[in-house]
Amino acid sequence: MMTDGNAMTLLGSAMELYFGGDMNASIALTGQVAGRIEQILPVADIVRTCAEEFFVELDALASRYLAAR
Repeated sequence: MMTDGNAMTLLGSAMELYFGGDMNASIALTGQVAGRIEQILPVADIVRTCAEEFFVELDALASRYLAAR
């Protein structure tokens, strides 16, 4: 396919894809990490899980380091 000018214009608008939510505007770039995605979860679930894991680790660190004083 021949292009006039910048061949990158064939990729569409990344701004519309990532900031406008138009999944047909461009090709989504994922990189190597995409292979590690095992499931799609609601953001609220991800934040809740991260917070719960944070407090578990914080308690473990407090037990280890504050008990030694």
